[in-house]
Amino acid sequence: MPVSIRQGITATVSQQQTLTVQQQQSLKLLQYSGVELEAELNKMLLDNPMLELDLNNGFDETNQGQGESDSLLEYANTEAEDFSMYQSTFDEDDYTPEIIATISLQDYLLEQLSTSDVDDFQKSLVSYLIGDLDDNGYLSSDLAELTTLVSEELDKDVSLTELQYALRILQSFEPSGIGARNLAECLLLQLDDDILTLSLDIDEGIIEKARQICKRGFAGLEALAKADVQQLLTWLETDIESIRQVHHLIQQLNPKPGRLYSSKEADFAIPDLLCRYVEGKWELVLNPQVLPKLRIQPDYERVIKVMDKKRLAENAAMNEQLKQARLFMLQLNQRFATILMVGQAILQEQYAFFEHGLSALKPLTLKVIADQLSLHESTISRAVNQKFIATPHGIFELKRFFTNAIATQEGEDASAASVQLKIKQLIEQENKAKPLSDSKLVNLLEKQGIVIARRTVAKYREGMNIPATSIRKAQALLSGSE
Repeated sequence: MPVSIRQGITATVSQQQTLTVQQQQSLKLLQYSGVELEAELNKMLLDNPMLELDLNNGFDETNQGQGESDSLLEYANTEAEDFSMYQSTFDEDDYTPEIIATISLQDYLLEQLSTSDVDDFQKSLVSYLIGDLDDNGYLSSDLAELTTLVSEELDKDVSLTELQYALRILQSFEPSGIGARNLAECLLLQLDDDILTLSLDIDEGIIEKARQICKRGFAGLEALAKADVQQLLTWLETDIESIRQVHHLIQQLNPKPGRLYSSKEADFAIPDLLCRYVEGKWELVLNPQVLPKLRIQPDYERVIKVMDKKRLAENAAMNEQLKQARLFMLQLNQRFATILMVGQAILQEQYAFFEHGLSALKPLTLKVIADQLSLHESTISRAVNQKFIATPHGIFELKRFFTNAIATQEGEDASAASVQLKIKQLIEQENKAKPLSDSKLVNLLEKQGIVIARRTVAKYREGMNIPATSIRKAQALLSGSE
């Protein structure tokens, strides 16, 4: 990555207190999924006559030397080399169909299950639940009814508690929101996803208020949809601006997470990055299919070039549109350059995965990649959320490579399993009459060098079927424990 590009990206994301409108737009483009970016491109084409689709040239490297062509390839990076650096010498014919075949939702979940730290019995229960999901990723069947069916299927008595535990395991998988039984639960699961919420760069207070709405189920979402401000103000004890932010946050969540991997929507998961094996090693290139075929309208450009200063001043609007078009193309370049740069860093850190598959995936945090690239963690989160990579083992969301990792104060990684064990040990050693709250557990873990959010502790505790503080205290009173 050229120094000029790296500095440009760093300046955009590190100076949060002085973000310009242009910098905000760059971050917005980086956050967009492929579908959202396409919608933004269509909007720009309608709003700015200086931009047009370049169906003949696009990103064809054979046209890079034509002086009359104002394609995105030429304007995207005026201070460094063009996009040919990122495309390398990619030839679509070199890429085999099986490598870029979209992985199904069930296969994606089963692969995660195969690497999860649970016993065979729990895996059989989770596997059964995976098979019962609909195309949207929801579990529509009643758990009590499923308990009977699973017991018959496995020829073994299965309790409702055991199946509920299996469901919590399933709901910890990607994509966020999977295994929900209704829309409110689906959104709540996404709000508990640290990587996803970090990518949205939303204040924790707003996230908590959004959780409060979702915890009210249908009534909460209905009040938000109908803009029942008085009811929302009563529930949240906040101001109207916060309610607007809550509404905006919930609108950004995915109500149908399973659709991304459903066979009916396979075309939706078009990878942003392609992985290929060249001269004995894996490397990444941008997928030509996702690179916009965009350029400056040559006729307008030529007219502006021959205008004298007086006529140019009289046509200030036209000149401004040209500036905005060039800026938009530069921002597009920055988006793709950042995604590729982050992808390459992930490739280096998770190289064993590309060789051996999910079983070789190691703990990785956003901080590791952010420090390597001198970028903010929220920028890395934007670059990996809803961005996909085609690998020899299927298509994966980039944020999948950051799962099961907790940052320690020493900068090392602790696996989720090891952190869960520490939580379990702390609870086993607690004063039964005064059980540890999740916040207290956070403090104790921090003393051991593990930095973790309170909601993550709660998630791990529930995943181990350990009840909340109040219930543990009540249980201690009933049992006579001191």
